Amino acid sequence: DGNYFQLPASCNYILTSHCSASYEDFNIQLRHQVVDNEPTISKITMKLQGTVIELTKGSLSVNGQIVTLPFSSSEVFIEKMASYISVKAVLGLVAMWNEDDSFMVKLDDKYKNQTCGLCGDFNGIEVYNEFISNGTFYKNCGDENFCRDIFSSSVFSDCRGRVSIDSFVQVCMKDLCHCNSTSGSFCLCKSIAEYSRQCVHAGGKPEEWRSEYFCPHPCPESMIHQECGNPCTDTCTNPEIGQVCEHHCIDGCFCPPGTVFDDIHNTGCIPHSECSCVLGGKIFASGESYTSSCRDCTCEQGQWNCIQKDCPHSCSVEGGSHITTYDGKAYTFHGDCTYVLSKVCTSLCTEFTVQGDLVKCGVTETETCLKSVTLALLDGTNVSAKKD
Repeated sequence: DGNYFQLPASCNYILTSHCSASYEDFNIQLRHQVVDNEPTISKITMKLQGTVIELTKGSLSVNGQIVTLPFSSSEVFIEKMASYISVKAVLGLVAMWNEDDSFMVKLDDKYKNQTCGLCGDFNGIEVYNEFISNGTFYKNCGDENFCRDIFSSSVFSDCRGRVSIDSFVQVCMKDLCHCNSTSGSFCLCKSIAEYSRQCVHAGGKPEEWRSEYFCPHPCPESMIHQECGNPCTDTCTNPEIGQVCEHHCIDGCFCPPGTVFDDIHNTGCIPHSECSCVLGGKIFASGESYTSSCRDCTCEQGQWNCIQKDCPHSCSVEGGSHITTYDGKAYTFHGDCTYVLSKVCTSLCTEFTVQGDLVKCGVTETETCLKSVTLALLDGTNVSAKKD
């Protein structure tokens, strides 16, 4: 409902659950943990109808079984999107975790006024004291103008009017209670990052506010951090998926412009021109070629560029009903008529036509025989072959 509050504790909490019906559609719990004086999410348990998902750093289990991504079932679809793990449930729920300190649940409107937990009751009314016990609030220690200047800076210009900074100014002032001489303003990094994410969820596009000197975010070699990157990563095997992505941007580590992720060798980001190709389980480097009886192919930008050679192919009818096409497609057809088996159909003049007579020749409908074959040529010649 738009309320912001802090909960600096390391217990296991119900983040949100379906609590106003006799059957609980979902129940999502998470556990906080403090590592090196930094809060993080150590475990997430999601009960989505009949599926139980457990997320920890480096491990994912579904109904007690360790699984790899992407994972799909009749109830959920789980995939890796940039720096996030995305869980989509058919009941109308999407959850995303950056495997560190950020976890988001997007819930369908049909669950309004039906939820319990830290995410509130989803009634559309922002109640600031919804989770305050005995009137106790955390104290503020910071300079309000200092905090307001952070969220009013030019890098967040596209966020103005989308996300109120007042709540985050209060969060910032509370954060300053925990700052010390060694951490400096770095103790604000996580709250600034959350404001940036909320801006993205509201449709904004924050600029890069991190630097190598302030709140740096380490990324794997060859990747860069972006506050608003495309979650559908272009890869060597799918280099244009980002152009049809239906998801809003997210923060995380991405390939620099002009590069794609090498999902063949899994070695990071490379120029598209250096992508390899795969054929029959064998990897071919960019520029390498192979030759077959019917074509010459060269690997170019992860795709095969082939030149077709003059190469004969055959079509056959066997057993009176088993047909194999020129391209190797096999199928069964039980006929009782004269059929065109093959003819030239790309020109005005038909250079040849091959007809076959398929007839019933047994007790059952599936017993058919090839009674005769006739070849008709353009010059009027007809050649017919019969069983006798």
